[in-house]
Amino acid sequence: MSAISPDESAIDLASLGFSCTQLFDEVPCWISIQDRDHNVIKASRKLIADFGEHRLTKCYSLYKGRTEPCEECVVARTFEDGKDHTSQQMLFDKRGLPHDVLVTTRPLRSDCGEIVAVMKALADISSEKELAGRLRDSLLRFHNLFDHAPCFITVQDQKLRILEANERFKVSFGESFGRHCYEMYKRRPDPCPVCPVAETFADGKVHTSEEILVDNQGREVHVLVYTAPMREITGEITSVMEMATDVTEIRTLQNKLADLGQLVGGITHNAKNILEGLRGGVYVVNLGFRDNKQEDIRTGWDMVQRNVGRLSAVILDMLYCARERSPRRLPLSPPKLIQEVAALFASRAAEFRIKLELQADEPLEILGEPKDIHSLISNLITNAIDACNADQDEQKTHRVTVRAYHDKDDTVIEVEDDGVGMDSATRNALFKGMVSTKGNSGTGLGLLMSQKVATEHGGSIKVASELGKGSVFTVRLPVRQPDTTST
Repeated sequence: MSAISPDESAIDLASLGFSCTQLFDEVPCWISIQDRDHNVIKASRKLIADFGEHRLTKCYSLYKGRTEPCEECVVARTFEDGKDHTSQQMLFDKRGLPHDVLVTTRPLRSDCGEIVAVMKALADISSEKELAGRLRDSLLRFHNLFDHAPCFITVQDQKLRILEANERFKVSFGESFGRHCYEMYKRRPDPCPVCPVAETFADGKVHTSEEILVDNQGREVHVLVYTAPMREITGEITSVMEMATDVTEIRTLQNKLADLGQLVGGITHNAKNILEGLRGGVYVVNLGFRDNKQEDIRTGWDMVQRNVGRLSAVILDMLYCARERSPRRLPLSPPKLIQEVAALFASRAAEFRIKLELQADEPLEILGEPKDIHSLISNLITNAIDACNADQDEQKTHRVTVRAYHDKDDTVIEVEDDGVGMDSATRNALFKGMVSTKGNSGTGLGLLMSQKVATEHGGSIKVASELGKGSVFTVRLPVRQPDTTST
């Protein structure tokens, strides 16, 4: 087969009945030809229909209703440099309706190459611009929703790298682009054993879990996690969106309610034991009266008094823990208080062959409520004696050491014992709820009260303990504190 020559393959427009003027008029856009003075010397049929008669009309008057040329005129630029130019402009048709148009100019030259006119084609892009505006508004709304959603949102790839994160995530966990989620969420060096994002990549399904995250301040954040696949048109999963809702306050409230239930149960159990003691004491007293035995009466009355004292202590501790107040700020000497409290417990310690030692010779002074600090020290010494007494090794001689010393801006009070100690579960739960170091025989109110005293005085209380080796309770109180007396 021989090749077709250009002449043979060319379409003969004249044979189809088309002239150049017809082509000019049939083009589906507005076309005009203008001279150097901005006069429209020829216009397409469509332009005349939409913008009106053009003869001897300036282009800026025809298109924009102006009385002088536009500041940036692409026609003038084409006359100057002989090149094609484009721009986007707003035109107004003869009805006053606006049109966004894409303007393109091209020089028209004479046989000698001189530019004699410029052809200007105007394509109406109003629909495209409206769609672009809608798309821009949609993207803006999406980003606003993404950034202001009341949860942490990330988009992750299959390697668990964060591709995008909302503003709340960035504020709480820091800038994260390209970093692994487990580094940002949990400060881990490797992926979590069970990862809902990896599970969603594997099966394409939604997964949920509850996690504990660590923010950029080192605080624990309890969250409910929800993952969803993000797919291409082909259905392939390219990324996974992970949404984490902060439920820390809810979990804290749940824990407080659980602690309250445990507290009520413990107090009820303890009160029941005290009432049984009271009932026993009353029974012995009644026997003494019946048989006229003074010894039984004294024994029973001692039982009644002892149990009334126990019940009174429980109720006072409950009232103290429930009451919100600011303690008085009076000058106190911790060494002197320790000596006074130790004197009260000396006979009890000797009864159980426990050596009570004091290391509080340094002159110290704090500001606080005397009876509160007295109660705090009493609780800690009581616990220490009970911990030593709970040891089943009868051959062992125990020791309780009470110290007071100065450390930087704090006065430190330590109560150390070599008793039974605590396991890690008991140690970690202290001061977080109603947990007793005395097993079933205690309510835990003493430790709660001790923590409240330390906190209200601007201080803190901590414990170090090892099962079978003993415990050390450390109270830190400010040496000086502004006077906010409230009686």
